[in-house]
Amino acid sequence: MSSKSSSKVGLTFSLKLSLLYALYFVIASGGLFLVAYYVIHNLVEQREKEIVQDRIQEYLAWFAEGGIRALKARFDQQANPQGDIFFVRIVGPLNQVLFLKFPQGFEGLDPRRLKGMQPGKKDFWFSLEDASDKGAWTVGMASLPGGITLQVGKSSVRSRELLSYFKTVFLIFMIPVLLLGVIGGSMVTFRAIKPIRSLIETVKNILRTGKMSLRVPVRKERGEMDELVGLFNEMLDKNDSLIQAMHNSLDNVAHDLRTPMTRLRGVAEFALQDATNREACREALGDCMEESERVLTMLNTLMDVAEAETGVMRLQKTALSLSHVIEDVVDLYEIVAEEQNTNVHLNLDKTIMIQADRTRLQQVLANLLDNALKYGGKGGTVSVESMAEGAEAVISVSDKGMGIAENEISRIWERLYRGDYSRSRRGLGLGLSFVKAIVEAHGGSVQVKSRLREGSTFIVKLPRLKEKG
Repeated sequence: MSSKSSSKVGLTFSLKLSLLYALYFVIASGGLFLVAYYVIHNLVEQREKEIVQDRIQEYLAWFAEGGIRALKARFDQQANPQGDIFFVRIVGPLNQVLFLKFPQGFEGLDPRRLKGMQPGKKDFWFSLEDASDKGAWTVGMASLPGGITLQVGKSSVRSRELLSYFKTVFLIFMIPVLLLGVIGGSMVTFRAIKPIRSLIETVKNILRTGKMSLRVPVRKERGEMDELVGLFNEMLDKNDSLIQAMHNSLDNVAHDLRTPMTRLRGVAEFALQDATNREACREALGDCMEESERVLTMLNTLMDVAEAETGVMRLQKTALSLSHVIEDVVDLYEIVAEEQNTNVHLNLDKTIMIQADRTRLQQVLANLLDNALKYGGKGGTVSVESMAEGAEAVISVSDKGMGIAENEISRIWERLYRGDYSRSRRGLGLGLSFVKAIVEAHGGSVQVKSRLREGSTFIVKLPRLKEKG
């Protein structure tokens, strides 16, 4: 039911996007037409006025040569029914018509409408609609000596026909433009939401098959949709790593719980064989408590490692003095060092500041120092140093103990792995995997330099807090 609704939503979104694109395309085309029409209309009107102005100057010259008679004679000679249609009207001071001449073949203008054009008007230009409503007349006026007014008009039928033709062409082309907008919008929409369709298809496949390894195909283009696909794939990677970490942790727990649980069962059965021996029962309960504590520690450590490796561990980072943190951890292990008759040598740069979770960093240092004291041998020396290297703070913990075999160095960071030479010591095999996970969660790195029977040096590098100023 949910997939069907998703399909409907997708189709609706695609249709809306296509229609919006087509609407924008049509509006843009219409806007361009209006601008073009406005520009052409103004150019035509300006051209009409220029033509009328030229005729006025020409008629003024004719009038100057011989008055109204010369103007009439010249006008009769120049009249061209096939060309532009002009009329000439000369009005006296008392608004009496001294001369009125229309070219042959003119139509559409009633001479009586010219009576409203009074001489002496300040407005130089007039526009009169003709009776047929097919055009108009652009009329210009000029003053002559003696209070006489010259009026010259030009028919704008052809201009109106040109503009009408322009509008007709636009309306005819609007249909293919609209179709082009719809088709173009559909194509653009289809391509634009292709990542969304791929994402939906991938989600459906994951829900249907349960395969978390499926990913949305990534295109070469870079945009918001492609960024969404990339983030979705990253989320799937994160979920996949979380699930894988859970599976690994469960497998490790299931495997390593067998030994302590078997030991617990054996101790309990031994105690039950002689229920009257209170001392044996008390000892059995103590062993059970110790084994249960060991199991709980292993479970908590496994969970911490899984959280750190998958990036979901919450770190309470604060500005810390690295030397103070190291000194606090060394103080905690002072009694252990005395029991081992081991000297802990410190060489610390007290100026180094870092941004870290104090509790987690103490756990890292405690694991490294505990290993150094445990495997360094009695009567030896453990060195703890800190120094600055560029933008990093470097911590090294060294011992002169049994060391690590070369073929085991790459595996010591694995969870629950214990080397051949370390099996004689009690432990969970989680300390170094915990150290690596916590250090990397802080944006740092850890490495080891070791040779068998010569000792080991663990080196932790963390981002150093920049000095102010």
